[in-house]
Amino acid sequence: METVSGNGRHESMALTAHVASARCLARTIAIAFDACEDADVPLSELQRVAIVEAALLEFDGFGAHLATLSSVGSLLHDLGAV
Repeated sequence: METVSGNGRHESMALTAHVASARCLARTIAIAFDACEDADVPLSELQRVAIVEAALLEFDGFGAHLATLSSVGSLLHDLGAV
């Protein structure tokens, strides 16, 4: 079994958080589409695409944010502050 230490651990945690967040975002979008259908306010394909596109653009920066947090955590760990 391979162990992950230092920067690798932080990167692994950031990747796991990013994937979990992507799943939550996807579920939220699917539930929102279903809610519109259930309320008899169906969205057109163009509206659905616009919503997904906006969500992806918002989510795109989240990975970079997690990577930054991971780097800061790694630096603090290396300095012995954590």
